[in-house]
Amino acid sequence: METTIGPIRVGSQPHARRQSRDQELVGFVGRHGVVTIEHVMSALGLGRATAYRRAAGCIEARLLERFELLYFEPSLLRATRAGLRYAGLGLPTAVVSPASVDHRLRCASTAQLLASEFRGATILTERELLAAERAEGRPVASARLTARRLHRPDLAVLSGDRTVAVEVELSPKGPRRLGPIIRAWQRADWVSEVRYYCAPGPTRRGVERAVEKADAPERIRILDAVSP
Repeated sequence: METTIGPIRVGSQPHARRQSRDQELVGFVGRHGVVTIEHVMSALGLGRATAYRRAAGCIEARLLERFELLYFEPSLLRATRAGLRYAGLGLPTAVVSPASVDHRLRCASTAQLLASEFRGATILTERELLAAERAEGRPVASARLTARRLHRPDLAVLSGDRTVAVEVELSPKGPRRLGPIIRAWQRADWVSEVRYYCAPGPTRRGVERAVEKADAPERIRILDAVSP
């Protein structure tokens, strides 16, 4: 006998496989908040036609939504509230604005780069890290700015007993803002390593100065930002 779960009918093996694939796709989008179809292709190992077909099915089922914020940007995918529930993610619907899109897409690309480097590791997005730290009641991969205030990285890599905090820095921060964050990372001894993937020019130079001033070059690595 078939049973209906959300918009997908399961009960036979093909339907069960389809449900699993859809949950994987919607879960990937929901974890990151917003992605492009190219991110889906890379993360799930799909060809373009297959990725578009599967995404279209999830959009039709109202698990995903597609939208365009800027005419010169690629169309974006975001998980709906129903999609987040379907994928078993206790996360809110992502709030997306034109100012945040580039940063979100670069974070998704950086996560894929890290996944190829740290095979088998758990990579948490900032959205997942927030939920994890609320559940744990302690910082997992964040730095303490004050006794009550945390600074969360954009991504966290959990690999065995190693924790890597990852910042995707695309615009310059002033010394008064960046300095306390760098010093907080220096004190966060539960984090094994901190990486800053920086845009070139003033952004990278600002991070380099802050790291040098905090005497933290052995703890904080500075790398080039990846393409969105």
